[in-house]
Amino acid sequence: MTNIRRKQCGKLECKRAFNAERMRAWNRKYHEEHGQWYTQHRYPDAQRAYARRRYQQEPHWRSKYPERAASSDARRRMRLEQARTVQVFAPLDVHTRDQWICQLCRLPIDPKVAWPDPMSASVDHIVPLSRGGQHSMINVQSAHLSCNSSKGDRIEDDQPESILVS
Repeated sequence: MTNIRRKQCGKLECKRAFNAERMRAWNRKYHEEHGQWYTQHRYPDAQRAYARRRYQQEPHWRSKYPERAASSDARRRMRLEQARTVQVFAPLDVHTRDQWICQLCRLPIDPKVAWPDPMSASVDHIVPLSRGGQHSMINVQSAHLSCNSSKGDRIEDDQPESILVS
């Protein structure tokens, strides 16, 4: 080794040996301080404690940037006001009507798969609410969650004119 301050030569075996010895030393120190060996089952507790400390030190982005939060809320309220609810229905009605087939990729939807799995069932608005679409049975279709997310707020070209003109 050319540098006298270096602890290892740079080879992978030397790095691994150095890190292993460093961890053994840390474990010995932990054992001396706490009277017991460090175990992995305490790791989630340490993560939660760190998250609590961090949350107290670093406020939520809404309190940090109130003007950004206000504009975000205003945009959401505008989208909700523009979306006219014409019909009240359950998502199960839409999936039953479409026979549990994704209308975007034409593959079957498994009713047993739960959210947030990408292949779980979701209700897709053909004309998105953000584009002035209605929340009615004629404007919704069954879709996989991943298909619905990838479609975003686009309007597909192969939709019938009766839905697009409403």
